[in-house]
Amino acid sequence: MSRDLETFIREVETQVRPLYLAYTQAMWEAATTGSEEANRKEQEAQAALMRFWADPERCATARRMHESGQAPDPLMARLLKRIYLSAAEAQQDEATIEKLTRLEAEVRKVYYNFRAQVGGERLSDNRLDEILRTSADSDVVRQVWEASKQVGAQVADTVRELARTRNAAAQAQGFRDHFQRSLTLNEIDEDELLALFKRLDAATREPFLRLKAEIDQARADHFGIDREDLRPWHYGDRFFQQPPPFGKVDLESHFLGKDPIELALATYDGLGLEVRDILERSDLYPREGKNQHAFCLDLDHEGDIRTLNNLEPNRRWIETLLHELGHALYDKFIDRELPWLLRTPPHTLSTEAIALMMGGLVDDREWLVQVLEVPQEEAERLAEAGRALLRAGRLVFTRWVLVMVNFERALYRDPERDLDSLWWDLVERFQGLKRPEGRRAPDWAAKYHVALAPVYYQNYELGYLVTAQFQDRVQREVGGLVGRPQAGRWLVERVFRPGASLDWAAHVVAVTDEALNPDYFVRSVA
Repeated sequence: MSRDLETFIREVETQVRPLYLAYTQAMWEAATTGSEEANRKEQEAQAALMRFWADPERCATARRMHESGQAPDPLMARLLKRIYLSAAEAQQDEATIEKLTRLEAEVRKVYYNFRAQVGGERLSDNRLDEILRTSADSDVVRQVWEASKQVGAQVADTVRELARTRNAAAQAQGFRDHFQRSLTLNEIDEDELLALFKRLDAATREPFLRLKAEIDQARADHFGIDREDLRPWHYGDRFFQQPPPFGKVDLESHFLGKDPIELALATYDGLGLEVRDILERSDLYPREGKNQHAFCLDLDHEGDIRTLNNLEPNRRWIETLLHELGHALYDKFIDRELPWLLRTPPHTLSTEAIALMMGGLVDDREWLVQVLEVPQEEAERLAEAGRALLRAGRLVFTRWVLVMVNFERALYRDPERDLDSLWWDLVERFQGLKRPEGRRAPDWAAKYHVALAPVYYQNYELGYLVTAQFQDRVQREVGGLVGRPQAGRWLVERVFRPGASLDWAAHVVAVTDEALNPDYFVRSVA
């Protein structure tokens, strides 16, 4: 390695490391407290990190070294490219950095502290979801659903301004808009992605319509109304991201009252993977002012890995905890001998694939018997229903992702357009839901990701595709996941340890000896 290259890489790591640590610490404090002071600290730390990567000279140097082929080996070549991509993604002037971080702080504060108002009562997200999932009163679920959208009106104007600001930064670099820039600098080809999603649309349309007809009848029966009278609030979820309860098998009752922590420990102990250290550092239960979502955060790439959850003793939160711990274990077992900047998964979609696979264990027959301790005969019945629900979940979620990706692409093409109508056009087209008569509201802005995790949802769907391919190999090579330490070793050695030493596409090939192949996923839902 040339002295210039070695010096450049060492300087980048030395300078960015404390900025990253300050940002993740501030992010954690803001998410766990929701306080004005913590939110301000996160904004400042985010801006400092952005300023570092935004340095045009650093970006130009990284690009020149990356394109010159100076790196002496593939690992250093990958490290150089990661530095270049990080710098390229942050290219914007000081005024833009200040504006972006200020706008994001404004909407983050609203989302973190929002509690829907229904009849004078403040409802947490957990309470909203419980009512939508269990109530059989059309008037009640409509009020709750409409209340859940109140946050959209509070942030919509700011989200539009965020889109304009992100677009201006992208266009200054020669990109069409932020959508194109975000995909390109995250190593996803826009044309290939759109072609893939067009294929998924075609492959899932008929199976989804048959499933939707079954769901519609079940929901109409549940509410005692005609199918023609069904509206979005009747589907048990604020955005119809997942299927509502339907079918004759009660999948929920076996989970009620079960401690998610105990089930998670039993699950990961069976794989020979230790999560107690992660749980001890995590923030697990709901309270006022705390972020109501769930996420995993690697604070230092040295082992300080935490999850944020809002646990309740039910199926949804048990699945969520398994999911977030899947993310955490990926971070935990990345080879610490790798350069610090490569101690991450190859891509967000790579870690999503593992998290989705682990969360999906709640529908696995072996997991139901060994971990949830359901009797064998009952487990067979639950697993069969679980497989049907898993298939339904993948279909419903795929159609929801088609809404999100198409909406965000249109949003960044023209932030000034009628987004309220566009949102419902896409919901009707891909999800088959009837828009509420006469409704004019920025319901799209009620979705947290549109504002604060932009151009992200395709990673979930790509994660599902990778999950299906990984599951095929795990089944073939070690016989499954549950209670198999050899499966844990397979994950550590084949999937986790390489970190970001490969790009995501090459990583899929390295793990499965095959490029990403959507056929595994399509077969699972067709």
